[in-house]
Amino acid sequence: MVFASRKDIWIGVMIWAFIILFIWILYQCLFVDLDILGITLMGVMIYLLGSIWFNTRYKIDNDTLRISFGPIKQSIDINEIKSIWNTKNLFVGPCLSIHRVEIMYGNYKVTQISPRDMQRLMKELEKNNPDIQVNT
Repeated sequence: MVFASRKDIWIGVMIWAFIILFIWILYQCLFVDLDILGITLMGVMIYLLGSIWFNTRYKIDNDTLRISFGPIKQSIDINEIKSIWNTKNLFVGPCLSIHRVEIMYGNYKVTQISPRDMQRLMKELEKNNPDIQVNT
């Protein structure tokens, strides 16, 4: 089961502003002053930001929660999850929204995700591991 990431407008504006800036710098590096390092760096940055915007998702696959944040991948064994709760913490995590779910798992490990349908994700996790403490 795949859950799309919730996307806040202000984060989208920030990401797309940087993508546009990097495209402008790429144009300058290509056509104004040929700069191979600049072309490479801007290409990588455009790819990374575009990948984050278009490929942030969360997937429940058997007993594993798979988190994709652009090119960054993380897997969490659902049976290791201790608790999940809603938060608006701005802690850095694989999220495109301030409306987040904080997941505590393993020995004091914490991550945050921002699924579009938080309640459904929490219910699916709880269905796979009834020992999860759910605080909404």
